[in-house]
Amino acid sequence: MLRAKEGAFHILYLWLVVGLAVWQLGSLFPVLDLDRGRELLVIVCLGLTAEWLAVSFPYGQLSGGFALVLSAFLIYGEAATAWVNGLAVLFGQGIANRGNPLRTTLFNAGQYILAVRAAGYAYKWCGGVPGPLSVKTLAPLAAFAAAYILVNHLLIYVYLFPKRRYQLSGTWLDTVKWDGLTYLFTIPLGLLIAQIYGYVGLSGTLMLFLSVLALQFILRFYVRLQVVNRELTAFYDIAKLLEGNPAPAEIAGEILNSAAKAFSFHTGIVYLRSGSSDVFLPAAVSGPYAKQLENTAVYAGEGIIGCALTERKPEIVFDAKADPRTSEEIGLCQILRSMLIVPLLTNREELGIVVIGDKRPQAFDEKHLHIMAVLGGQAVMAVENAVLGERLELALSRDNPTGLLTCTVFLEMATELCSGVSGGGAGAGMILVDVDHFKEFNRRFGRAAAERALAELAGLIEGVTRRGDLAARYGGDEFALLLPGAGGTRLLDKAESLWRDVRGHVFLRKEGKAARLTVSIGVAEFPRDAGDAAGLFKAAERALEKAKNGGRDRVEVSAVTIE
Repeated sequence: MLRAKEGAFHILYLWLVVGLAVWQLGSLFPVLDLDRGRELLVIVCLGLTAEWLAVSFPYGQLSGGFALVLSAFLIYGEAATAWVNGLAVLFGQGIANRGNPLRTTLFNAGQYILAVRAAGYAYKWCGGVPGPLSVKTLAPLAAFAAAYILVNHLLIYVYLFPKRRYQLSGTWLDTVKWDGLTYLFTIPLGLLIAQIYGYVGLSGTLMLFLSVLALQFILRFYVRLQVVNRELTAFYDIAKLLEGNPAPAEIAGEILNSAAKAFSFHTGIVYLRSGSSDVFLPAAVSGPYAKQLENTAVYAGEGIIGCALTERKPEIVFDAKADPRTSEEIGLCQILRSMLIVPLLTNREELGIVVIGDKRPQAFDEKHLHIMAVLGGQAVMAVENAVLGERLELALSRDNPTGLLTCTVFLEMATELCSGVSGGGAGAGMILVDVDHFKEFNRRFGRAAAERALAELAGLIEGVTRRGDLAARYGGDEFALLLPGAGGTRLLDKAESLWRDVRGHVFLRKEGKAARLTVSIGVAEFPRDAGDAAGLFKAAERALEKAKNGGRDRVEVSAVTIE
């Protein structure tokens, strides 16, 4: 709901700025000096060129156009400046589009018009009057420049505020820094153009304005160096992380962090393979839709992301609405217009996939894909090692063939859990299960069939467990369950439910046999029957012995009655 309100405010704000700008242009048109239309058209073309050569930042574009704004204000007046500036930005950014939708171009033109209008009011309020540059006009001109810069940045800040929370904090500061340096150069140049206009005319000012374009070329080159430096920093940071022994989720998070240092994007997700299946689940998510995307999954071969996995090749989606592969696809393709899709591959398997997206079309190109491919290539070996380590740890902690925890791991986890409960928790219940007369069953059906029957019994045991419960095989035909938070009649009901499930189950049916098993069950409760995990285990063993001595095929509780 909050995000919907933010979206509505954003759209309302955008069209409010555009509407105010159109209204201001209409009010200024009657005082526009159309006799100087050719000169104004030339100024529009100069401004358009400056917009073409603007240096792009994630939070806007840097242009030397303020030199034209200031000089046009002094030469032609406020009305001409607003019209010239608005048309230059509209056509310049519309033709040299950088992946922005039309509404963004309209907003940019509108906010420049409003900035000129606000600067004009500030100039008049400080006593500025039309005429040549003089000492008396310096203070009004300073107010003009300050108001223009302030309103310009304020309007853009509000426009980009919804995105700002998900971008690097340093990016905005970088833009303000370079914008400030650009103004320091263009303000004196604009004053100089206005001063010499009366002597050399428009042709002389054209030559002088070339220095502004030269500045933009230099700034563009420097920004590219900064971008390369950020890319190298991103590569270094992830390499530094990989020197340790990070978990897969930590590596996934660093991929997104490093990518954000190299370029701007709206949403990033790293999916990693879930076990040995073809299901890939989010290991790291960034962006405004993080909570929703944490519950998504990618299936190998399904959709453009799943196909990129099975085909083992990266993909760029320039515009999801226009691309026939994604135009009808639901999910991310309905949210993100541009996407980078980079599989994390080894020679043996697909470990995962990185998806970087933006709401603008044409937001990414081959350079961005190359950056992500390098980051993914750096991370893939560490992800493989971490995944293999987790799989090995899981395999060592599980019994074969039942798939339940081993006795050693179970006791360690039970000790840790009971230690936490003793500090103030809801208690825990333990259930020990022993198969009745299993040696006879083994002799009758054979060792292999007996092991398969135990695997079926393990399935019944898992059927009564909840998320967070522990189940283990702690002997040849003995099993243990630890149920955090279970006690009293609820614990006894669990044990009796398992006992009934075993009595009613037909074992080895898949092999064409109809074998039956019964179990003896002992139940104990912590901390009621024992003060630690070892004592709880002994209490449950006493209850199990009571069940065996009482004729087997039954459930017994520990020495203390469970109510």
